[in-house]
Amino acid sequence: MQTSYRLFLALLLIPFCFSFLWDKGNNQTLSILFYSEQIEMTYDPEIKSSFSGKMEEQSIVRYYETLEESSYEPLINALRNEQHRLALNDWLVYELTQRAVAEIFYDNSRKEKTLATWFLLSKLGYDTRLAFLRNDAFIYVRSLEDIYETPLIEDEGNKFVGLTEMQHKRTASSKGVYLLNFLATPDGRPFSFSLNKLPKLKSNKQQKKLDFEWKTNNYEITVQCDRTLVNVMEKYPVIGETDYVKTPFSPLLRKTLLPQIKEIIKGKTTKEALEILVSFTRSAFTYKEDESYFGRSKPMIRDEVFFYPYSDCEDRSALFYGLVESLLDLPMIIVAFPDHLTVAVALDTPIGPSIGYKGKQFYIVDPTGPSNSSEIGRIPKGYEKQSFEILMDNME
Repeated sequence: MQTSYRLFLALLLIPFCFSFLWDKGNNQTLSILFYSEQIEMTYDPEIKSSFSGKMEEQSIVRYYETLEESSYEPLINALRNEQHRLALNDWLVYELTQRAVAEIFYDNSRKEKTLATWFLLSKLGYDTRLAFLRNDAFIYVRSLEDIYETPLIEDEGNKFVGLTEMQHKRTASSKGVYLLNFLATPDGRPFSFSLNKLPKLKSNKQQKKLDFEWKTNNYEITVQCDRTLVNVMEKYPVIGETDYVKTPFSPLLRKTLLPQIKEIIKGKTTKEALEILVSFTRSAFTYKEDESYFGRSKPMIRDEVFFYPYSDCEDRSALFYGLVESLLDLPMIIVAFPDHLTVAVALDTPIGPSIGYKGKQFYIVDPTGPSNSSEIGRIPKGYEKQSFEILMDNME
């Protein structure tokens, strides 16, 4: 009797076992070249659906619900795994999601790809909004950060930035877009563009020789910056000025730059060390404003300063701030004049006009100019009587 009962149970379980194996077998592997990484992700092709009907609220919500009924979890899990493995920030997760959608929905329309990307971002937990106009769709995400040169919308007192316009430079008409009256993730988290932590992408070495002079001493160094990071930043949204300052050196640049500079300033007084550092940032690089070279605003992180042939005050301030923080560990503030960014350092011995801040006296050590000069402690020429703002400090 027991044998018959066991056989009966086994026969009942067979369909479930085959169902499990079939579901696993339905998954396919997607291979994506993502900057310097070849990424493989598993997904269920069932997620691929076509959008039918006009671009109007009812049709869009119905399409979202169709995707929600599909087996989307394998792709969401794969995206989350890569986010964790490669330490991707939210913008890079968005880029990876877009590339996955482009491969899976390769023969679908642009609006279908946008709608699928919006769906996946929502399922990844971001607070999203969808806007539409005529036959096009636009993804917006809630952000607490300052983002520039992209459309913004407000909804219930929150700021939403346009991801679609950022990446594809697609803009809606001046009449505005229709905001979908549908909240995909009512409790979704804000989207961050911060680069406080760099992604763990394979580095791509780019070597550069630099020379500069301090007093009668000539110095020549050879460093390596990370071309992968340069590629990441090539079309990166324009974020707040202080975000570039906070972005760290790549491991490659830190390893090749800091030991050489540390050796040069070894045994020098703090004032002499600061003079050497400003001699380096002022004279080892050629100055040119972004509009003249890039034709647009292009603030740089530190690795980019070593890659591109030109840099300006924002870029050199980010580099100088990192050098002082890593090698001298002095209190600093970022000082913004109407059209100039610079750095001031707290010192015990006066070296010029000071800025009182949080109980300390700060002296401007301008990383930009004058070129071929090591003079510090002076307000930049032409800015002596101008107002300024303190954007950030490193005093915690």
